[in-house]
Amino acid sequence: MLSLPDPRGQTPDPEPPAPVAAESAPRRVVAGPGGGDAPAAGGAPQAPPEPPTYRPPGAQGPGIDRPVLPEAIYRRRQEALRAAAAAHGLDAVLAVGRAFYERGGHVAFLCGHLAPAPTAAAVPGYEGWGQSLLLVPRQGPAVLIADVARPETVVADRIEVTPAHWTALAGWLRRLGLTTGRVGVAGSDLWSWAAFRAASQAVPAVEWVPADELVSRPRRIKEPEEQALLARAAEAADVGLAAALEVLRPGLSEQQLGAAGTAAALAAGADFVRYFRVHTGTWSLLSFRWPQATDRRVRAGEPVAFDVIGARCGYQFDVLRTALVGPVRPELERLAGATEACLQAVLARCRPGTTVADLWAAAAGAAARFGLEANLAPLLGHGIGLETVEEPLLLPGVDDRLEAGMVLCIEPALRVPGLGGYSIEEMVVVEEDGPRLLTRTPRRPLAV
Repeated sequence: MLSLPDPRGQTPDPEPPAPVAAESAPRRVVAGPGGGDAPAAGGAPQAPPEPPTYRPPGAQGPGIDRPVLPEAIYRRRQEALRAAAAAHGLDAVLAVGRAFYERGGHVAFLCGHLAPAPTAAAVPGYEGWGQSLLLVPRQGPAVLIADVARPETVVADRIEVTPAHWTALAGWLRRLGLTTGRVGVAGSDLWSWAAFRAASQAVPAVEWVPADELVSRPRRIKEPEEQALLARAAEAADVGLAAALEVLRPGLSEQQLGAAGTAAALAAGADFVRYFRVHTGTWSLLSFRWPQATDRRVRAGEPVAFDVIGARCGYQFDVLRTALVGPVRPELERLAGATEACLQAVLARCRPGTTVADLWAAAAGAAARFGLEANLAPLLGHGIGLETVEEPLLLPGVDDRLEAGMVLCIEPALRVPGLGGYSIEEMVVVEEDGPRLLTRTPRRPLAV
């Protein structure tokens, strides 16, 4: 293993990034499996087909008619990966990604591509549906292999559009002279055994090496441009939560509340809402994501958990609030106060260098002051970015520490059988002077 503004307001899309000097090979689109720069029958090079146009007239913005981040950032990341590959004795690194809402972060981080289709069952000739591969050799073009791609949003030297991923990959390894090379795989837990086996048979002399940290490690620290996008994502989550909280009252169903929040988040600019979880009464004890909401109706005097997850410009949001529906029982009010105390204790220590164990001790100490240490849920939080759950994971036993520039979801939860559960989740940027909050929804909402 290798080591190494007002949330209800609409903010206009940022201005397009300034043009980047042409310092790298132009992007090209190759159609069909195994395509490339092969000469035509008469010996003249084949002109690549025109890129398909997906953008409707008038549509513009990051991720629509241009990459989400400036092209120079993706090029810099690719060059850093080439250098890391050389340092680890690798001839190339293969980044693996899945669907945009699933685990597409490695490929998106390096070139801006997010697979638009859901990951599907592998059928011969269609093994890559809802997935993508980015091959970054130490020398030569960075090649995106995808079932569908939008060249105007992708930063790569070559783009091959095909669902037959392993066939295309084998073709590029031959073309680049890497049939006896050492290829690191970043996203080794995402590449199916069937695809790996097929690629191994097609280029049997290639040595495949796990290289996950070569991409996951730099992904932990968010650049200023990414922090700004995550702040805008948090705005959409805040708008969705505000809409659901505004209509919350006894008699409405979980599904109706979820629909109100989902619609508002989309109207506020979200690319998609993966789910808007609404769990009432004793269901507030659980972190189950399915079903995200039922036809159960809100009752007076109970907790209602709202958890909204989605993305804006490809960057994710994940924000949770628990509302109390009046009249509020004293024991529920005490549970809410204890949870906020846990959150405050963690945020007070949320600085570079703090270990996960330190954060956990802070939360446990705050819960213990209320006699609720045994009721503290294991997951204290996680990183967030191009995926909902990224490193670091704030769980007991995790040997990790915070770094400046990380963006975290801090979400202590207390769960008391027979009473209910309470959780508060904030999105924050880790900074030297303390965490910078990206979320604005009130921490202890009350529906009278």
